Amino acid sequence: MNEIAARDMAPEQTFTAAATGPVLADVTCPDGTVTVTVDPAATVATVRVFTQDGPDSPAADAARGARIQQNAERLVVVVPKVKQNGANFGGVTFQSFGGGGVTYVNGVQYSGNVTMVNGQGGAQGFTRGVEVHVTLPAGSGVQYSGENGSLHTYGTVAAIRAGSSNGSIKAETVGRIEAEAGNGSIKVGTVTEWIDADASNGSVKVDNHIGNVARVRAGNGSVNFTVGARATGRIDIKAGNGTVRLYGVRGRDDLDVRATAGNGSVKKF
Repeated sequence: MNEIAARDMAPEQTFTAAATGPVLADVTCPDGTVTVTVDPAATVATVRVFTQDGPDSPAADAARGARIQQNAERLVVVVPKVKQNGANFGGVTFQSFGGGGVTYVNGVQYSGNVTMVNGQGGAQGFTRGVEVHVTLPAGSGVQYSGENGSLHTYGTVAAIRAGSSNGSIKAETVGRIEAEAGNGSIKVGTVTEWIDADASNGSVKVDNHIGNVARVRAGNGSVNFTVGARATGRIDIKAGNGTVRLYGVRGRDDLDVRATAGNGSVKKF
């Protein structure tokens, strides 16, 4: 049977699946970072949910309250939302999630390191949110939903469907990927089948597309897209406010390339 372990009251849970073989990891983590590794040497799925915050923090409560279960070939991880624990200065609330250098001031996102110092010279720390580390056997897929957090995948993932309101989506190698980022970037190493990516406020970068269909949209951000020699079919890219750079398409009459930029330029190499 599946095994879930919790270390006393420590803000950590671990899970080891009983069934072998590939699974679909369905992860919901509103506040934090999800890291998924597809390991060819792995025979079963494993999960670790934890936080680097203290054991009495709101993030620790969320980590302990996570639900992990596997039904047939579907592995479900649901982490509850981290309760607000931001600093308040003069009616302005400061929050930071996930350790990704993103801070929210009254709901507005700021990237980079933000340090708040009160009138007495004391510094206010911020939560790092909840971290979810998943290891999957070869042939597995990922479904992800986040609010203030990011998804990073390593190894070859069969398929990814991911959405984050405020955070980035990064994949090393994937067969099929459908990704949507509200305020954040989308970066993919290699796509072997197809990609459908939409970044409202962020950039999109693909290092090696060798699939048969590509659709990319960037509302406010640039697109850097490299087409490999094995790519076929249609490549449809639009940027609202940003530059589109297409590499590997010059002289490729075998491809159906459509690229536009509303307030920016399109460059083909």
